Amino acid sequence: MKIIVFGGNGTLGKELQKINPALICPTSEEVNIHDEFRINHFIETHHPDIVINAAAIIDNRVLENQPAKSIQTNIIGAANIANVCIEHNIRLVYISTDYIYKGDRGNYLESDEILPFNFYAWTKLGGECSAHGVKNYLIIRCSFGKSDFSYPQAFIDKWSSKDYVDIIAPMIYEATVSPLTGVLNIGTDRKTLFNYAKQRNENVKGVKLADTNFFTPYDTSLNLQRWFNYKASNPIAKPHTHCRACGSESMVKYLDLGLMPLANNLEQTSLRAKEVERFPLQVMFCKDCGLSQLSVIIDPEKMYSYYTYRSGINSGYITHCKEMARQLLGRYQKPESFFHIDIAGNDGTLLKCFKQIASYDYSCLNVDPASNLAAIAEHDGIPSLVDFWGLDTASTISITYNEADLITATNVFAHVDNITDFLMGAIMALRDEGVLVIECPYIIDFIENFEFDTVYFEHLSYMSVLPIKNLCDKVGLKLISVERQTIHGGTIRMTITPKVSTHNTEKSVEEFCNKELSGGYNLISTYQQWSTDVKTAIQTFHNSLLDMKKSGYKIAGYGASAKGNTLLNSAGINTDIVDYIIDSTPEKIGKFSPGTGIPIKHPQELLKAEPDFLLILAWNFKDTLMDNARKLGFKGKFIIPIPTFEII
Repeated sequence: MKIIVFGGNGTLGKELQKINPALICPTSEEVNIHDEFRINHFIETHHPDIVINAAAIIDNRVLENQPAKSIQTNIIGAANIANVCIEHNIRLVYISTDYIYKGDRGNYLESDEILPFNFYAWTKLGGECSAHGVKNYLIIRCSFGKSDFSYPQAFIDKWSSKDYVDIIAPMIYEATVSPLTGVLNIGTDRKTLFNYAKQRNENVKGVKLADTNFFTPYDTSLNLQRWFNYKASNPIAKPHTHCRACGSESMVKYLDLGLMPLANNLEQTSLRAKEVERFPLQVMFCKDCGLSQLSVIIDPEKMYSYYTYRSGINSGYITHCKEMARQLLGRYQKPESFFHIDIAGNDGTLLKCFKQIASYDYSCLNVDPASNLAAIAEHDGIPSLVDFWGLDTASTISITYNEADLITATNVFAHVDNITDFLMGAIMALRDEGVLVIECPYIIDFIENFEFDTVYFEHLSYMSVLPIKNLCDKVGLKLISVERQTIHGGTIRMTITPKVSTHNTEKSVEEFCNKELSGGYNLISTYQQWSTDVKTAIQTFHNSLLDMKKSGYKIAGYGASAKGNTLLNSAGINTDIVDYIIDSTPEKIGKFSPGTGIPIKHPQELLKAEPDFLLILAWNFKDTLMDNARKLGFKGKFIIPIPTFEII
């Protein structure tokens, strides 16, 4: 992770360099932050993932005697840095001060009222204002001193969460590389300045505020609960720093969609939906094996313990499942002792299709972490285990049930963090001649069809064949075939067996690997150029909808999908432009789309408040959705946003 620190020669900057000597810290001669052009040139030269703005005038004498100079650095300089971060979509960490708060009571929350105590704090507030314009920003409010206390006296009645720079700097660095966004208080326990000083200067004398001429706040201590929560054993979001396929640290960010809510966490009110917590949504490329993956991992319990997507609602997916069943049962079924495990089988739709196609009593098991969906599957006669798939779960299944002849995993492998454990679980649960069939979105379709909206926190990886083949070889499996599928805008079906099996490897594996190499899908430059085009497409989408709305047209959406949520949030579309979204999923109707606050309604709403345009958000099922809308009586036009903005 490449980080630039402006103000790197200051007290904090020098301490941060001890933590990470690779930090890029330009001097004021190299980059004058008063000059936005020079900042931009430096950023374009180094391509950082993160910028830390620790540059500021803090000397009160300079601040009071040369206010224009202070404004130039602390406000205008901060705005220049923020502007460049906005232009290049770079995470900005802005170092602010606890003097932002009034300082008359202490225990300040990040959300508490602010009333800067002095001119320095007012200038820092100006810097904070510009930081808010950056999509992925973190404002750190804190107070620190040099690593020693050289003054003879310290206040016994002035309270703070201040600490020495060697104590605070590691916290700032950890917060910098974390997924945390917004405003964050950092510090240590509330203490008097005398107690703070006493830690490193035993000879310091105590003095009261009333006995001096200092004009300073009484108590700027900080409530640190948000920081403590992150530091707890299981924070909701964690940074991802090592490739999950090969373990490499050589990963480069190529797509940044800004701060994004969890796509399927729907809310009960529009206001709550707009105020949901957001996290950085970024895609990185592993330079060693070529796997694309998110920079942030969200706790899977948060996303999957209650899930609102139901496979059985989607007629297009049901058709796909039936055809899959015919193909796989034709190749691999052994009626006398066949056992089939479906990983993340949702409401049991896939297994129901297999049971319908099979000509015998079909033994199967659905393994899914969502208890609400497993209950539906059980009700429909599909045995289900509520759990995440992995080596431990596979071990339990191999003891309780038979070894599997077939394991299917549709639209789940890309959702898994520990894919090595996932595959090892398959080895544990499969017979020697058994097969694991994985279906997941394919990186070539992702790039060629401009499917940037399929980036959301459930999709941890964007799969290509080369890194998966290498991983299979490493863990004792062999990839024996790769097939293209049209479902979900472009999918690959990978068939994998234990290395000891007698199944032969088909030519398709080599053909897919060669196509990825010849197309440059093992090169970061391919993805960087694509990311530039994505930025243009998002702006085009936003402008087109805005122009239509300004012309008086009514716009509604169809399909409260995760991909639709990414599209709307990345383009800044909300209830000002899209009136509502229709969806037939019972768990979604009556709720509100996260981030945008757009209401989700029953398809019959089209008859009550028919729009002029219907935006197809689940564009991968556009033909089905458009046909459904026409059957409902919709007479308007359709907007297809991906791969290019199109009106039908």
